[in-house]
Amino acid sequence: MVATALTGHTVLVGYGRVGSLVAAALADRRLPVLVIEDADAAVAASRSRGAEVLAGNAADPEVMAAANLPGARRLVLAIPNAFEAGQVVEQAKAANPAIEIIARAHSDAEVEHLESLGAAVVIMGEREIARGIVEHIVPLDPAGAHEALNGEAPLGDTGRRGPPPKP
Repeated sequence: MVATALTGHTVLVGYGRVGSLVAAALADRRLPVLVIEDADAAVAASRSRGAEVLAGNAADPEVMAAANLPGARRLVLAIPNAFEAGQVVEQAKAANPAIEIIARAHSDAEVEHLESLGAAVVIMGEREIARGIVEHIVPLDPAGAHEALNGEAPLGDTGRRGPPPKP
């Protein structure tokens, strides 16, 4: 496997529904991205959009070595399997303790697991959907929606972990 020459890049693991949107947004901002994907169709799709791609499973140490983790700025885990994502987090932190890791999760247990391994930000999809709904309600009920977004109302925790997003 040929190693990337990229530095200061984002390593994006997974080019499915979530990963392809992340890749497109980063490409629009002209940020260097390296995609790691093991599904042939997704590899072809990402390459057709001009992405540099490592074809293989990100839990494979050979694939991760080719991703130049010591030179990477961040790692985005857009895969739904928290166990596999955890293996990748461990490898990334061993290769580059300063790397920023952003991951997705489907449950509180997955959030806790990924954070315990070193992910700085873990986003739970269901909570982000709820957050989007509440944010849409704000003009209709500013006080109640504001309380919900701040965790003071029944919606509670928004699922976002780590520092608040930059404006």
